[in-house]
Amino acid sequence: MLCHQVPGVAQATQVESCQGCHAWIQSVAADPARRTIALESFPLWSRYEETVHSYEQVPNLQAAMARLEPSWIAGYLNNPHDLRPHLDETMPRMDLSVGELKAIERWFADARAPEPVSPEPTAENLAAGEVLFSERGCTACHALGGRFTGGIPLAPDLAYTRERMTPGLIAAWIQAPKSVSEHATMPAMGVSWEEAVQLRDFILLADLQQRVVLDAPVFPSPAKESVSWEQVNDRVFGRICAHCHMNPDWNEGRAGPGNAGGFGWEATGIELQSCESVAALSGRIPATMERRNMELARDHLSPGQTPADLNRPERPGMPMGLPPIPDPDIALVLAWIEQGSPCPEPAPTVPVSTEGQPEG
Repeated sequence: MLCHQVPGVAQATQVESCQGCHAWIQSVAADPARRTIALESFPLWSRYEETVHSYEQVPNLQAAMARLEPSWIAGYLNNPHDLRPHLDETMPRMDLSVGELKAIERWFADARAPEPVSPEPTAENLAAGEVLFSERGCTACHALGGRFTGGIPLAPDLAYTRERMTPGLIAAWIQAPKSVSEHATMPAMGVSWEEAVQLRDFILLADLQQRVVLDAPVFPSPAKESVSWEQVNDRVFGRICAHCHMNPDWNEGRAGPGNAGGFGWEATGIELQSCESVAALSGRIPATMERRNMELARDHLSPGQTPADLNRPERPGMPMGLPPIPDPDIALVLAWIEQGSPCPEPAPTVPVSTEGQPEG
């Protein structure tokens, strides 16, 4: 509910929904009249516009439930990987029990569209399917492993279609997506059933020309210069971390899924909006960023890469579901911690003068 519209479940409120809140911010930013009101109402509005760019686009879950293999869903949620190389966000790794995964699998099975009758995939269709793949504009939206690496953010890499869908549903989806789900966002391509089968066979049987990248990036060293809280807050904590690890006293009681618990993970009680709170936790912060780098070869891929099999750490790295923090910014955080995590001195309290005021 924080990201997707879930069939049969009330959508999270705008202030609780990651996707809803981010989309609202961008829609207000594009409307001069509403933006003027927002600038007057929210002291940090300009900062929101600068930093909120993730989770504005999310796949339609109802369309996914109609076409995806339920058993694949359970495995994917247990150990997700990047499906959309042109989208910065990926599915966060959640803490789900075997029973919860089985329940989700059954839920998807109940919503899955019927399997159409279709011929077995054949290599004879490869050449015709490749021609159609280019002529019909499939490459404008989709990557296909390392063979075609272009595409748009929300369209998945079709290399993973082999795992995610059955041959009959692939062909039906190519020919008429809305015949599989009324919630489909993919346009109808105007192809015949024979052409849909040729396209399907190319997707299923073509050499994907993928490569596995196993080496995790080298974790950076601390920056050499003196670093202030204002710098690391502007570049990292206030820009990224505070979205999930909020101070409830500053946000009408909302603590965020990182602080109060979410995505199946228990509450951490970690607040990263104030310098004092971050400083108190500074000894734990580098490890969380390093864990994100360790998972990079599965969680954030370039077109043509295939997800690596990893021994994942017990808890996910941060920022969860997003690319790792850039090396120069990590270097600043490490330097700030190495320098004692200095916080700004509190502003002095100016005594209120009572001179000239009436007594009593």
